[in-house]
Amino acid sequence: MAGLIDMIINNPQIAGSIAKQVGIDIGDADSVIGKLAPILMGSAKKNLQSDQDSGGLLEQIGNSQFSEMLDKPEETMQRDDLTNIGNDILGELTGSKENSRKVAKHVEQETGMSASIIKKMLPMLAPLIIGALTKKAAPSINEYQRQPQAQSGGLESMITGMIDQDNDGSMIDDIMGMAMKHIFNA
Repeated sequence: MAGLIDMIINNPQIAGSIAKQVGIDIGDADSVIGKLAPILMGSAKKNLQSDQDSGGLLEQIGNSQFSEMLDKPEETMQRDDLTNIGNDILGELTGSKENSRKVAKHVEQETGMSASIIKKMLPMLAPLIIGALTKKAAPSINEYQRQPQAQSGGLESMITGMIDQDNDGSMIDDIMGMAMKHIFNA
């Protein structure tokens, strides 16, 4: 999962573009993105591993527009439909607006940044999270589409494996698990 998160948090264009859009310092944007990216990636993993229907998330991951958005964050932040796209993705990732608010409140407590700013950042960041998943998953999705009768567990298992490639129960996974339980069960 760290490699996917790094695609987001180690990209100064993303932090700069989001900072400019919401009117905050790039260092503050970096801090918030550093907290939000693992939570949203963890939400994707949780969605794909759950018994709930992951079809909407899988459809988004299969959409190349999101990898293009990741490649061009400055253009992405200028899109008129970004908030709607981002909110649709957040619905898949967090399950509800209330859960998205809980994420914002949690990150506010960790960073000191206003929850209202974080709420503006969430729909900007969500398509970029899907873009990172799309980039990593593209070869597997293409293979899966060629062989739809592939092993049980299907595409969800392949993508989940990419999010947590070594399945080592590393500290980041433990922290994400605790954060997700704390945020969504609070």
